[in-house]
Amino acid sequence: MNRCKHIFCCCCYAYYDDSRYRMRTQTFGKMAFSQPIQLYEIENQHGAVLSIINYGARIIGLKVPSLQGGLVDVVCGLKSLEDYEKDDLYFGAIVGRCAGRIAPPLVTIDGKSHHLTANSGDVHLHGGLNGFDKAIWKVDPIEGEKGVEGVRLRHVSPAGTEGYPGELVTEVEYRLTNDNEVIVRIKATCQEATIVNLPQHSYFNLGGSEERDIYDHVVTISSETYLPMGANSVPTGEILPVKNTVFDFQTPQNLGAAIRLTSDDGFDNYWCLTTTPHHTPKNAVNVYHPKTGINMEVLTTQPGVLMYTGNYLHKAVIGKYNNVLDRHSALCFETQGYPNAINVPTFPSVIVRPGLPYDHTTIWRFSKVKHKNHTVNEDV
Repeated sequence: MNRCKHIFCCCCYAYYDDSRYRMRTQTFGKMAFSQPIQLYEIENQHGAVLSIINYGARIIGLKVPSLQGGLVDVVCGLKSLEDYEKDDLYFGAIVGRCAGRIAPPLVTIDGKSHHLTANSGDVHLHGGLNGFDKAIWKVDPIEGEKGVEGVRLRHVSPAGTEGYPGELVTEVEYRLTNDNEVIVRIKATCQEATIVNLPQHSYFNLGGSEERDIYDHVVTISSETYLPMGANSVPTGEILPVKNTVFDFQTPQNLGAAIRLTSDDGFDNYWCLTTTPHHTPKNAVNVYHPKTGINMEVLTTQPGVLMYTGNYLHKAVIGKYNNVLDRHSALCFETQGYPNAINVPTFPSVIVRPGLPYDHTTIWRFSKVKHKNHTVNEDV
């Protein structure tokens, strides 16, 4: 099991610490014709460590306590900045300006048509060729009563970028609490109506780097409905009940058994949580790994969550611990608005307007559980 070594580009640290929190910064690498990319590590009083770089506002590591007493890095990442520059799988990034698949990529906002970049066949995917995952974000520490408890990253997306109307100013806040929670708050403001959908795209494996797949994970999703997918994995526009389908995770499901029953050899699907806005994060997902005893709760203000089981990962993807990140070696829980909502009038809107900012919070809550007190459905 991983005991928290990390690969960095230099060994010069700057420390901001007190008795409860500590933040370390160092250079992670340097891109051509740009300033160095920085690594920020926040550590809480339990030794949990959240690692962030300002290239793509990416979370590249998250070490949390396991039942065995050590720390396990539950976020899969890559070895170097060069690997992240080549990455087309969005490891740990903020995805935007509008995540998911948009088809057709010609969208209409207030009667005006806008041609978004088609970067996946005839589909606009995850913000286009140069989305937020490729941006260099400005970073400031977040000072709490007990020291530096997180970082705030800021990015300005000019009007016309990838075809989107209006300038968009986005702020992402990452906080690590002493309750072993990671709080992700994403805010965005605009001067002209535009579309915004900004998930955090971390890949998780609660077994750590030595766990080759996610088949032993036990997943619960607090949803009665899901979006069926059509051509090019774009939602058909229907909202269907999960009951009596492979998409029913209302009770705990062994993920390996569920994946075996899918027609696409895995999940890349969206579950609906609510159709009305709410400002307090609500339970969306629970994930448990029996071997490490690590339990992860996902709470969010977003109207739904996309679970992606790493279907497009492959043997050529090498992780930061020289581990192979093959198909189904990690999974994502992308809390976000309904995919392709701009083209489906019955979906909750993803249009953001001047004076009506985008503001959503997702919480990842980690705990150690010796034995989950539930019956796991392994037959589905």
